[in-house]
Amino acid sequence: MLSRKYFVEARVGKSELADYLLAIKLDARVMTIHYLKNVTEEELDWQPFVGWNSIAALLSHIIACDRYFTIAFIEDRELTELEKNEIMPAIELGKYASGFKGQSASYYMERLHATYEDTRKAIINMGPDALLKRRFDDYDKVKGSDLAWILYHGAEDEVHHRGQISMIRKLYQEMKPKQS
Repeated sequence: MLSRKYFVEARVGKSELADYLLAIKLDARVMTIHYLKNVTEEELDWQPFVGWNSIAALLSHIIACDRYFTIAFIEDRELTELEKNEIMPAIELGKYASGFKGQSASYYMERLHATYEDTRKAIINMGPDALLKRRFDDYDKVKGSDLAWILYHGAEDEVHHRGQISMIRKLYQEMKPKQS
């Protein structure tokens, strides 16, 4: 069970920067899981308006981003065709958003825990800061970005989507009973 820590744990990874990124990732994930307390399957699948994301779609996106970032940036390899088929619809959402339905809260909790652990282990095993400073051109073709920023961005993206999840849950409470 993941629990919130109110400090950056030292010597978890192989550098202070890795420890800091691990603390950010842990806090983002713990709070995402906290926001899902007592969520129902109906709530997970509900879309407030046509074309909007559901909570299930947003959770699928968070999980897919973890997997993608670990594979593409930490493992530094291309996705296999199977991985592309599994991961990319959840990363892109858009036209795929309504396809994320029918799973239980425990399904998403298990996947949130598993992808967190995979990312955590990958960061711990990564090695020195030089790897975290490795340049990638995915976000800025001119200036580039480093892996540390990409991992921070992953946590930032999760926090952003957690806000959307909170908003959808509030809309569900207000709108869903009136539509029944």
